Amino acid sequence: MAHQSLLDPKALELLRMLDRDRPGAFSEFVRMFVHEAPDLVRKMEHAQVAGDADGLGKAAHYLRSAALAMGATDLVAVCQELEHLANDELMDEATNARFVELRRRTRDALILLLQEVPQI
Repeated sequence: MAHQSLLDPKALELLRMLDRDRPGAFSEFVRMFVHEAPDLVRKMEHAQVAGDADGLGKAAHYLRSAALAMGATDLVAVCQELEHLANDELMDEATNARFVELRRRTRDALILLLQEVPQI
């Protein structure tokens, strides 16, 4: 299946194990990610436009950490690239291409995670 290459099955299994001690925990974590990820992408976009590399880095770090927990390894990679940009790199073509990739990978991760928990 395509989603196995985009979502780390081991990370998903670890999250599902939380349901043993606290039923519904997996769904709750996915729900939080689905709600927070788009807001973090918007914060990153606003920081880029404002020339705020520090703000971009903080939002990218938070999204990277959450994506790592969800097993969204492709999203982790692009967040890590954006996390360490300098102010003079914020508006160059390479960064703009990373933001296109960020939006695509965020969308893909959200779709795939929602498929893992259809009752959301």
